[in-house]
Amino acid sequence: MQPLLRRSTLPHGLRVVTEQTPGARAFNVGFFVAVGSRDESRELHGASHFLEHVLFKGTPTRDSEQISASIEAQGGDLNAYTTREYTCFHMRVLTEQAELAVDVLSDMLANSLIRPADFGIEREVILDEIAMHDDDQGEVAIEAAIAGLFADSELARTVIGSSTSIGRQSARRVRDYWRRGYTSDRIVVSAVGDVDHDALCATLSAFDAALQPGEGSTPMCRRTALASTRPRVTRSTTDLAQTTVVLAFDGMAALDPRREALALLAVALGGGMSSRLFLEVRERRALAYTIDCSESAWSDAGIFTIDWQALPERTAEIMDVVQRIVADVRRDGITAIELEAAVGQLVGQTILHFENPSARMSRLGSGELLGDRRTLDDIVTAYRAVTLDDVNTLAREVLAPVPVVALAGASVSRSLAEGLQKHWLI
Repeated sequence: MQPLLRRSTLPHGLRVVTEQTPGARAFNVGFFVAVGSRDESRELHGASHFLEHVLFKGTPTRDSEQISASIEAQGGDLNAYTTREYTCFHMRVLTEQAELAVDVLSDMLANSLIRPADFGIEREVILDEIAMHDDDQGEVAIEAAIAGLFADSELARTVIGSSTSIGRQSARRVRDYWRRGYTSDRIVVSAVGDVDHDALCATLSAFDAALQPGEGSTPMCRRTALASTRPRVTRSTTDLAQTTVVLAFDGMAALDPRREALALLAVALGGGMSSRLFLEVRERRALAYTIDCSESAWSDAGIFTIDWQALPERTAEIMDVVQRIVADVRRDGITAIELEAAVGQLVGQTILHFENPSARMSRLGSGELLGDRRTLDDIVTAYRAVTLDDVNTLAREVLAPVPVVALAGASVSRSLAEGLQKHWLI
């Protein structure tokens, strides 16, 4: 029996999307709020992520320990994450605990206290989290690449915030940001399992009313993100054995019809052990343990990256190999055999990924926020419809500009990175 997919919009704008799977033992639910780091002013940098933390600290009816214990005592789990465009609070529980899960999440998002003492504690936790991220040179490099590519946009700023921005946040400022951003018309509730759609909507009606936008409230609005036309080189040097290098190109927005072709290009170029970059850099030359190519997207922008980690003295040779392979792909394109293999890889990965109910819940919720209601079959069909000409035309466009170059870890000279940019595909 096919799962039953239903959508509703409640009177004050709350959207509810459910996939009913009769007989499912697990209930997956997520509250997706269209508030992320790109909605922040410079003074509020990191506020979305800070808010994610403090909404777990207690409400008038539950303290922080009761919030977690009420779910974990039943074998469930709850968590949250913040992105550049939205924040998600999610739970997985047994079906018989579904009402409790929805009640706890509704209570957190609508009624949290955000007390100064709790705020101070979470500030220290986030500062420690920032230090942890700073120790991950792969993350440092990709964040630097995004910052270089979107230097004139809020996308350039990290989701987590900086030690400076987190240090200057106040409970009042974050509380005001919460009340302005967490309104019914900006929230999607997504649920997958043996869920009664109508009953869930009825349960959420009070939450919808509680967070209705107030009269005269100032709407949150985002600036359009445009990729920088200025090639940039960034370096973050740390006492490590390896250097992480990221080459970043302007990609496709989430709903751009060319995005499937870009994803297939990424797979053929560097998306697995049979890709061109992996075979040449790892298998034939043993220059790096791995090398990858990927693409990511937001509502109005995207990024296409090539990245690797290797000993710093190998950077010049790897860059030379990458440049040569990219030049070959731009000139001659990928082959029909490579495209067929890439389609098979992405179709298989996509189908297997959506076998997970939690992944389907996340897809439904984030897709509803972005206006992407495609089904799994729609996505698979889109991959299979991409032609060789689609991919090769896109390769000539995306890989032509000089990339942003971000290096992190063991020291590599700036002149080496700038040399790559200077001679890119000449």
